[in-house]
Amino acid sequence: MSGSGSFSKLLSTPAFKFIVLGILTLVLMIPLLLVYLVVDERERYSRQAISEVGRKWGRQQAFAGPYLIVPLQRETERMDRQGNKTRFTETRFGIFLPETLDVAAKVEAQELSRGIYKVPVYKSNVTYKGKFLAADMARFQRENFEPRLEAAVLAVQISDVRAIKKTTDVLIGETKKRFQAGVGLDTQRASGIHVKVSPQALASGFAFEFELPVNGTNYLQFEPSGSETHVSMSSDWPHPSFMGNFLPSDREISSSGFKAKWHVPQLARGQGQVHIRKDLSKLMQHNLFGVKLYQPVGFYDLVSRALKYAVAFIATVFLLVFIMEVYVGRPVHWIQYVFVGFALLIFYLVLLGLAEHFGFEIAYGLASVATSLLIGLYTSSALKSPKKGLFLGGILLTIYGLLYLLLRVEDYALLIGSLSGFFMLAGLMYMTRNVDWSGYSSQDKG
Repeated sequence: MSGSGSFSKLLSTPAFKFIVLGILTLVLMIPLLLVYLVVDERERYSRQAISEVGRKWGRQQAFAGPYLIVPLQRETERMDRQGNKTRFTETRFGIFLPETLDVAAKVEAQELSRGIYKVPVYKSNVTYKGKFLAADMARFQRENFEPRLEAAVLAVQISDVRAIKKTTDVLIGETKKRFQAGVGLDTQRASGIHVKVSPQALASGFAFEFELPVNGTNYLQFEPSGSETHVSMSSDWPHPSFMGNFLPSDREISSSGFKAKWHVPQLARGQGQVHIRKDLSKLMQHNLFGVKLYQPVGFYDLVSRALKYAVAFIATVFLLVFIMEVYVGRPVHWIQYVFVGFALLIFYLVLLGLAEHFGFEIAYGLASVATSLLIGLYTSSALKSPKKGLFLGGILLTIYGLLYLLLRVEDYALLIGSLSGFFMLAGLMYMTRNVDWSGYSSQDKG
């Protein structure tokens, strides 16, 4: 046999075709990457829609405080670059946290549309009640600070004050005062509201009560600033996702909404009631907790997870077509495998496009049926065997059903995926047990 004839015979062996399919599977990772980029781009558009709605309606809201803040000053020395001592006035802030804090939030949720995207927003009415003990200045004086009692303020930090919908008053003891913009301290740019507190109220302690009507987007969080903090929240949103460092001690969730209650004692909060700070940023914000208005149609994450199985999916379908090709005895050109691979990749784009308009479940059903039907009909034409095409279409639908199961039961995804992979490999090994990979048998017969 001539060298060219041997090489030609090698190219026609099942083993060589198997290697070509492996290379083709790897090459298809290039368009698969483009599909990844499309999914990421659409998800980025979704985040932009949430951001744009938030700018106009009200951003994600987080409340910190209320704090009783007293500016502190002391004369101190420091060395300049020439080694000379210079005196300057050091400014700090004495921060008192409330002894008790009760927060009640009523949240009316709705969805706003930005193009094809739905953004969960809410109107909230938040009521604060609590009391401060008499402010003990002895700690500050021991550190040579001079309290500026005339500049003391009661301040609440709010992440997006533009969403406050009404000027509101605060009841301090028996005195009603109107909140002012900002936190009331010259050197602090924290976002919030404040009201002046008299030295007499500082010395005796006082109860407080106020109400804030605030809009927001996506989530609402609070800080457990009280020595004993109680927060209750009720809403008509049926899909709450409780977030932050503390879960509710009591909750009720139904199709008509939810109710939740939190109780956070000072010991769980892990911080004392009196602080000295240079600024107000991140005083206790690592302790935030609250609710996110969860959207159960988070299909971008589901599509991204489905794409992780794409390479294994393509390889499995190629092997099935290859086995049918061997058993039928009718060769399938590698270009035809490319078309099958592209059909499997288009599935994800069809799924994403339909999910943005009809939801993930309907989109997944339509995309999987359409793709299975397309590949089944094409394979039946390529192999000249309608029965084989129908069989492949049924297998594809079964695999798509398995993929859907993997996406929905995330806790068991590894177990289901590994067992499914094992049994599929076992089936493929059994079906190819008699394949003459080298092609020697056909040579002997010739």
